Amino acid sequence: MNDNSTNSDLLVQYLDGELNKEQHDALQKKIQEDSALAQKLDSLRLAKDSLKSYGLKTRIHNIHAEMMQEDNNKPLVKKPGVLAKMLPYTLRIAASVLVVIGISFLYQYYSASPEKLFEENFQAFDVHESRGSVSTTLTNAYKAGDMKLVIQQYPALKNPTAEENFLGANAFLNNHQAAKAIDIFLALQQQNKNNSTHYFEEDTEYYLALAYLLNSQPQTALPILEKINHDKNHAYHKKINSWFLTRAKRFQAK
Repeated sequence: MNDNSTNSDLLVQYLDGELNKEQHDALQKKIQEDSALAQKLDSLRLAKDSLKSYGLKTRIHNIHAEMMQEDNNKPLVKKPGVLAKMLPYTLRIAASVLVVIGISFLYQYYSASPEKLFEENFQAFDVHESRGSVSTTLTNAYKAGDMKLVIQQYPALKNPTAEENFLGANAFLNNHQAAKAIDIFLALQQQNKNNSTHYFEEDTEYYLALAYLLNSQPQTALPILEKINHDKNHAYHKKINSWFLTRAKRFQAK
C-alpha cells in the first residue's frame, strides 16, 4: 500500500474517530504541517457529508420506486377521487422518510462519544483585534497559527495575562493536550475571580467544556454545556443546541 492510500485510510479513520490518541496526535501534527494533507481532509469531510445526503435521497427514491411497482402490480379497480388516491400514498412516503430520518438520528445518538462531540464542535479560537488584545510574542504566534510555538513559549511566562492564558490553553487544546488546557482554563477563571474581572469568561466556559469532553470527562462538561444551552444571551448558545446536549447526556451516568 502506497503512502497516499495509507494517508487516505488514516484520514477516514480520523473523521470517524477510530484512531487512538497516539495515532490521532501524529496525524493531527501532519495535517497542520502539510497543507495538501489538510486539503485532502477537507475534501474527504465534504465527500462524507455528501454521501450521507445522497444516501438519504437514494433511500427515499427507492421507497418511491417500490411503491410505484406495488401500485402497478395491483389489479384494476374503480378509480377513487384524486385526493383519496393521493392521501394514503403521501402518508406512506412521509412515514418512510420519517423512519429513515429516525434511523439516522438513532445512529448519531448511539455512535456518539465525548471525543466525537469535541471534534464536531471544536474550532480554534479566532483572535479579533476589536477585543483590545495586546500584542506579545505569544499572541503574535497564536495569530499566525503557530500553535507549536505558543505551546513552547507558554511555560516560560512568569505572569501570563488573561489573554495569554486563554490563547495558551487553546493552543494546548488544539494539540489535543486536554488535561493541560483544562488546568490553564481553570487558572484563568480563578484569575478573573481574584481580580473581579471577566476576561474571556464565556469563551473560557465553552472551550473548558470541550476540553472536558476530549479528556473523557463528560460528567464534568455537562453542567457547563447545560448552562450555555439555557442562556440565550451566551456567546456560544447557538453552538450548544438541544441535539448536541441530548447526546452529551448519554454519558451522564457512565
